Amino acid sequence: MFEKLLTNSNEIPNLRTAIVITMPDCLLYDSWSKGESSWSVEDAAGYFGDLVRANRRGLQSVGAWSADMQITIESADALLLLRELDEHFVCCAVFERSTPLGMARLQLKMLLDRVRASLPDLGVEERSRGVRIMEFLERYAPDPHAVLLRMATRTGIPLEKLRDPASLGDEQVQAVEEAAKRILGLEQLHI
Repeated sequence: MFEKLLTNSNEIPNLRTAIVITMPDCLLYDSWSKGESSWSVEDAAGYFGDLVRANRRGLQSVGAWSADMQITIESADALLLLRELDEHFVCCAVFERSTPLGMARLQLKMLLDRVRASLPDLGVEERSRGVRIMEFLERYAPDPHAVLLRMATRTGIPLEKLRDPASLGDEQVQAVEEAAKRILGLEQLHI
């Protein structure tokens, strides 16, 4: 994908590396680098995906939920910007440290417009609302390993049924949505 998008590396001159990460599993989807790097892009994808997930939880804990979040990391060697493209993908752009922050944000916006158009449509509409709610909850819940138990306790729906959210009836989906909002401390689920 990036090979087609960044045919001329001088288009975004200060960009060193661009990584697209799948969410919620934090796996490398695609990457581009201006030169050889001494670090593993696959490892970085996992760490950056986890960082986005942790920042979401941090925002939730202080009641500052935002559907449009950007993470900026400034180190002595690099300037990193991470941004969610949609519920399935995150982009991390690594710029030269000398890049002014405003310029990096502008260059990232230009890149993201092209990246979004190149990503596959994962058929959000094809999945039932119950499936999307459970995926959202597993992605953002404070304790994703215990989310099914919490959901079963709050809704009275058996675990076997929650493991197959596509089989939930309309009333059960409504109960799951209400419980998810309480667990996440949100008024609305952005799915």
